[in-house]
Amino acid sequence: MVMPKFTSKIGLCLVSFILVIIGCSDPTYISVDTNSSEREVIVTTEDNYSNETIKETYQRLVSEKPTAYFKNWTYDAIANNITIDITSNTEAAEALHQHKLWLGFDQHIAKENPKTFKYISTHPLSQMDDNDTYNVRLQVNGEPFSGALIGIHTKSNKKILEAQFYGGKRLGSFNVWTEKNGLHTKSFNEDIIISNPGAVRKPIVYLYPTQKEAISVKVDFKGELTHTYPKYDPKAGWNVIADTDGTLLDPASGKTYPYLFWEGKSDFQYTLTTGNVIAGEATADFLDNTLAHLGLNRREATDFITYWLPELEQNPYNLIHFSTQEYQDNASMQITPTPATLIRIFMVYQPLNSPIEMTPQKFDPKPNREGFTVVEWGGKKANQPYNPFAS
Repeated sequence: MVMPKFTSKIGLCLVSFILVIIGCSDPTYISVDTNSSEREVIVTTEDNYSNETIKETYQRLVSEKPTAYFKNWTYDAIANNITIDITSNTEAAEALHQHKLWLGFDQHIAKENPKTFKYISTHPLSQMDDNDTYNVRLQVNGEPFSGALIGIHTKSNKKILEAQFYGGKRLGSFNVWTEKNGLHTKSFNEDIIISNPGAVRKPIVYLYPTQKEAISVKVDFKGELTHTYPKYDPKAGWNVIADTDGTLLDPASGKTYPYLFWEGKSDFQYTLTTGNVIAGEATADFLDNTLAHLGLNRREATDFITYWLPELEQNPYNLIHFSTQEYQDNASMQITPTPATLIRIFMVYQPLNSPIEMTPQKFDPKPNREGFTVVEWGGKKANQPYNPFAS
């Protein structure tokens, strides 16, 4: 995991943000522990948050559940401004004073196509694509908003929108839940965000023909290929001579390879409607069983597990989802000659501090590997709300 590194300017921004958030609590004094490597600001107040650190204040801000929300409000998408009558709901207004904006929605702001599980926005606030509106700072009653924005579905009392802002600019990820409780997320790379949520990592492709023959492989990736080995020709793709044991010969260089490798980055958003919540320590057993069912042999499964296990085991829990059609939509392949068996496995995972309720993912019957067989596996870490204090 890449740890965020903060410049002094970024640190001052975060400190200022937290001090604004808690400013209404009349702190008696503020002291900075200059001996701490993390330089935590300790705030002593007369309320229940005495001696609260920056980390604790941030976590409290984004984790508190709404106790009251605004029911009557309007949104101007062009100005990116939310207009609220703060006199109509004193509890929600007090929360807003604490930089927690809680809005009630009578209808879901996003839904899913039941056949494709595609995200469909039904409200301007649920748009997740970068556009001119997102380049305008979010305002509340004409003032740039700093804090957490939470949208609540008034009929089910479930969270359907979550985003964080500083000075009106989006921070980290913008999350929307559909009427089927599917999570869709969009990351925003602002100055104080250090992340690479779009990385599609380690797709490797094994080729097993029934006889030694020349094979062409092209990847139609809706993004940017960042690394390939052997080198990928954007026009011609890979052209290799494959043996029945999977050994690949590059005629141009005379070198042999066990598989084809590529990585890339893309803004494509994967749907986490279903998945399996697995304890970090149980990851190896889960992957052993699941990958075998999905059609990987022992060599391929070992390659997969030894690559991902160190990353997954370090988390208390992981939400693990294997994408099929969505991955095909994002990265289709053209293979000549056409394989009789094609197995493509793409894991999308999200680290969790504690288990959550999730509909378990169901898989098709184990495929039969017959004739010319092509196997590919890869994965990525799911986009999620960014926490600059995460360890």
